[in-house]
Amino acid sequence: MLKRTFCIVLMGCIAALGAGADEVSGLSGTYKSVSERSNDIAQAIDKAVEKMNFIKRPIARGRLSRTNFAYKEIRIELGASEAVITYDTQAAIRMPLSGESIKWKRADGEVFDVSARLEGGKLIQTYKAEDGTRVNSFSKDANGTLLLNVEVSSEQLPQPVKYMLEYRPAS
Repeated sequence: MLKRTFCIVLMGCIAALGAGADEVSGLSGTYKSVSERSNDIAQAIDKAVEKMNFIKRPIARGRLSRTNFAYKEIRIELGASEAVITYDTQAAIRMPLSGESIKWKRADGEVFDVSARLEGGKLIQTYKAEDGTRVNSFSKDANGTLLLNVEVSSEQLPQPVKYMLEYRPAS
């Protein structure tokens, strides 16, 4: 009886690992922007800053506009323990899938704590800076389209900036 229970538990663990591998491999690939089916980022920014006072609003809008834009191409490489994401021609960001953060420097010199984890069929990438947080949530729809849901939050913003971008598999 003990051997049978152990075998059932072992098979369940192996099945869970296999499901995780499928979850990982399903998002790997290179994707091109489908701008006509994506949200308007400028509109999302305007909605987030509309309740700010007239002095802070243009400053916040400018900063958010400089750092939130649709990439033309995204490449995702997922392994058993790490994620590598490349946006356009920028240097790849290599992160452990454990949720542990790494230090990463953007091209303009700003430093972030960046982490990645898999959660319910989604790849969640989080950037933390002194003034706020950005969460990229990557998933696929039934047609194989990559959906990138973005949420940018800060104590300075009355509400988060939220938008969704669509990407088709590159052929």
